Amino acid sequence: MDDEIMEFGIAHDRKYSRDHLWFQEKDDRLVVGISDYLASEIGDILRVILPHADTEVDEEQSLFSLWTADEKLTFPSPFAGTLAEVNGEVEINPELVNDSPYDIGWIIILDPHDYDMENLLDGDEYVDFLAED
Repeated sequence: MDDEIMEFGIAHDRKYSRDHLWFQEKDDRLVVGISDYLASEIGDILRVILPHADTEVDEEQSLFSLWTADEKLTFPSPFAGTLAEVNGEVEINPELVNDSPYDIGWIIILDPHDYDMENLLDGDEYVDFLAED
């Protein structure tokens, strides 16, 4: 069997999008990052492109981009809102996103105008989604 085994973690205290972003509610805001699955799948992240804090984003508008050796990935926002904070540390050290996607590798904090977390997957639903892929 040539099936490659990939190891990754799932943080069960947050929700996930089908774009492999995680969302964790904190003080009426959403901390956003990429899942460990995606970090493992795409390989080394060479660059993180962040918008400026206080930028307004519409639903489906780009939140941020990641560059790897092979591709540039852009992530749409599932919610309209204001970017309350960006993690400048990941711009300086993009490897933090690979090394600690659920902790110090978080990417932005979104202050959503109106949002429904029901459209997102919980940890178990995300694992099921990945199994279908």
